[in-house]
Amino acid sequence: MKRVTTLAAITTAAVLALSACGGEKQPGAAAPAPAPTEQKSLLSAPLGDPIQLATLTRESTKKAKSFKMTLETVAGTEKEKVVGQGVYDGDNPRFSMTLDDVSQKAEVLWVDNAFFFKLDADDKAELKTDKAYVKLSADGQDPISQVLGKMMSKAIKESDPSRTLEQVSKAGKITKSDQVELNGELTNHYVIEIEVEKVIALIVGEVGIPFPADVQQKLDAKLKGKNVTIPTELWLNADQLPLQVVSDQTAFMKAMGVPGDGVAKSTVKYTDWGSPVNITAPPADQVGDLTEIMKKAGR
Repeated sequence: MKRVTTLAAITTAAVLALSACGGEKQPGAAAPAPAPTEQKSLLSAPLGDPIQLATLTRESTKKAKSFKMTLETVAGTEKEKVVGQGVYDGDNPRFSMTLDDVSQKAEVLWVDNAFFFKLDADDKAELKTDKAYVKLSADGQDPISQVLGKMMSKAIKESDPSRTLEQVSKAGKITKSDQVELNGELTNHYVIEIEVEKVIALIVGEVGIPFPADVQQKLDAKLKGKNVTIPTELWLNADQLPLQVVSDQTAFMKAMGVPGDGVAKSTVKYTDWGSPVNITAPPADQVGDLTEIMKKAGR
């Protein structure tokens, strides 16, 4: 049970990291529309207005609809890698994610407004179930669903990469832009500074779940008036689609008093924009409701 809820929280954090916080939805497979990159667009000059840039990027991601990604995080000596794919199309986004490292292994799906977590043998023994997956609904009424379900739902729906740029206009600024090659492709490269206090307030407001008073007081004590920022770099192709986003949370971690002197950084790499992606819910007979399973297990 602890592993399930812990990995749900990790997944939420990973999705938030995809855009420094997040779009759109649709059931079934993504339409095999041509990828925007197939149009051989010419790279335009970098834009200085984050609102205009966010608008163009949002339209591009809506047109492409689907993508594949890798997320690599480094925190001191700890490293994690997440591989995933997603679809942003209308009001039903879908996402699949695999976390595979020494300490945690997980397969996660977000389909039809619900979170599906694949159980391993230890999970099944702890929860006393033979189901292959547990389901956590965003609209569930139990305490876990009320918190993690809603948070996951908001994170997924808001995880369109164009949201990074939308947030810059509210919580940061573009400090530099140029044109550089990334993996042999000419891109527009933006250097961004995001103000931590402002972005936390945005996330809390969008998720709709305020921090407990004592947590908010601790955040204020560590961050208020200190102008802590998260330096972020963004690479866009000629179609205004993100190819890579790098965020450095080192200063934020130090301000929060996290032990250690190492770097805290996340790197998201996007590929295969517009390629067909098939993300569907597991067969119903392989899925158990997390709340009901917990009740039967006496939890």
